[in-house]
Amino acid sequence: MKKKSISIFGVTGSVGSSTLELLRQRKNEFDVVAITCNKNIDLLLELSREFSPKALCVADENYYLDLKEKAGKNIECFGGSEGLKDIANYRTDIVVASIVGLAGLEPLLNSIKNSSIIALANKECVVAAGSLIKKQTKINDCQIIPIDSEHNAIFQILDGKPIEDVSKIFLTASGGPFHGLNQDELGKVTPEQAIKHPVWNMGKKISVDSATLMNKGLEIIEAHHLFSLESKKIQVIIHKQSIIHGLTLMKNGALLGYFGKPSMLNPIDHALSWPVCKNNDIDPISIEDLNNLSVESVSDEDFKSIYLSRYALEKGGFYPIFLNASNEVAVNAFLENKIKFLDIPDVIEKVIEEIGHSSNKSLETMGNIEEIVTADTEARIKTLEIIG
Repeated sequence: MKKKSISIFGVTGSVGSSTLELLRQRKNEFDVVAITCNKNIDLLLELSREFSPKALCVADENYYLDLKEKAGKNIECFGGSEGLKDIANYRTDIVVASIVGLAGLEPLLNSIKNSSIIALANKECVVAAGSLIKKQTKINDCQIIPIDSEHNAIFQILDGKPIEDVSKIFLTASGGPFHGLNQDELGKVTPEQAIKHPVWNMGKKISVDSATLMNKGLEIIEAHHLFSLESKKIQVIIHKQSIIHGLTLMKNGALLGYFGKPSMLNPIDHALSWPVCKNNDIDPISIEDLNNLSVESVSDEDFKSIYLSRYALEKGGFYPIFLNASNEVAVNAFLENKIKFLDIPDVIEKVIEEIGHSSNKSLETMGNIEEIVTADTEARIKTLEIIG
């Protein structure tokens, strides 16, 4: 059997680590071509000795010379944002795209030109430039497979089905650590409480997004681009047990669901194996796991983050960029105790109100990444001004 070639962007993060866990079980199936990190070159070098890639890249160019010296002459090294773009020019069957934020956009666009499958974990890039990414995948005949649990669940349910047959999709949310608290209680929550997710072990930022439900708001925008669905056909439901990862209501009235243990391994394994369904050693779901599952509808009026996300999606253009960038800055300010938990969506709303109208050209016609980055920067500056 011919081995698949694979590159992993963001190999030292949680998605990269989970991917490597799977590759260790299937070493006879994959050749690792390139791996990248942000600044942890010691771990990058350790992994290069284990998986023998052709090329390495460190995103922080301050570590490039040190990486090159320690790596030796037998492996090509890259550094900085230009290095990330260059290493994405290596041709591979699969690219795992898990660089956080807009820093991953240009490497992603280059990877689309040079690979058959993108296993995509970067939510921010799709939110900011979903139309551009989708356009490039069509031009280059590249398949995007999302590897966050909710969108991967919908992808698996819909795989091979006409999107015209879909009435609605449902993205599940655990509700985070504060589900059910009233406004007075939410006004008193601390960053330490917000980063303790009841089910998933995640980074601080995404844990806060889960608590505000902004992660679901961003996922609505992401689902719009990934599945060509309008906002009203994308619903959010609270499901505390994190066993149901996605539901799809078909036009014939059938409700199709994806059920699985809360683990990143299954969606990543699906992307690595697609279109084949492989046997794996990952903890399988059992009938007993389906006992006492609960779901409840989410009202946009009750969650400002979801309301703002739908508003940004409907306005289009730069609005989703402003939404995403201002959220990142506001969440960071909350984690640093500069604003309250309930201030996060209020700050985002003010940013959108103040700069949303500015040069709001359609992303459908945009091909200039600099415009996207400029819009992102403008929103970050405005957010800092509002926070003071």
